[in-house]
Amino acid sequence: MDRQDPHLESRYEQYRRRQARGLVSILPREAIRPLYARAREWGRNSGVRVEKDPLATLVLFLAHILPLPPFQVWLNDRLANLEAHLREEFESPQARSRTTAPVTVESRRMEMEGRHWRAALHLFLGHEVWRGFITFHPLEGGEVLRTADIFREEDPEEIRTRFRGYQNHTLQAFLRSVLPG
Repeated sequence: MDRQDPHLESRYEQYRRRQARGLVSILPREAIRPLYARAREWGRNSGVRVEKDPLATLVLFLAHILPLPPFQVWLNDRLANLEAHLREEFESPQARSRTTAPVTVESRRMEMEGRHWRAALHLFLGHEVWRGFITFHPLEGGEVLRTADIFREEDPEEIRTRFRGYQNHTLQAFLRSVLPG
């Protein structure tokens, strides 16, 4: 079984920035000004476009200097501990203050009437519970189809486990429900 999320690199960068913002939130006030001065100098010297917002500049600098895991290490940990990563991404105080995009947490191949598809489970946090839907991607090309939000649980792992347990005929029923005409 494989997992595909076209936004993994973006999610990694968002993770780095959340960690940097978390550090800013615990720093004493007197430490912020000299650190911001270093951030501005770093931006000028490295060619990084310094944001007009001082906090954004500081966050970019901190994300650069913090000893955070490289992308591949983060990705391996995400695959091994997906529930913890989803909770950090969607349930942190920062996450609750923004709109969150659905995350692809599982995908698998399926077949129906001689056509091959990839069924992907997408989850998002909505109104304090986890919700989800399935998309169907034809492997030969064509329109991607999406179910309505058909999952609702307190624990995202319950939805993922249920999706993993679906047999081909169950996924076919979901696919038939969204096929045009």
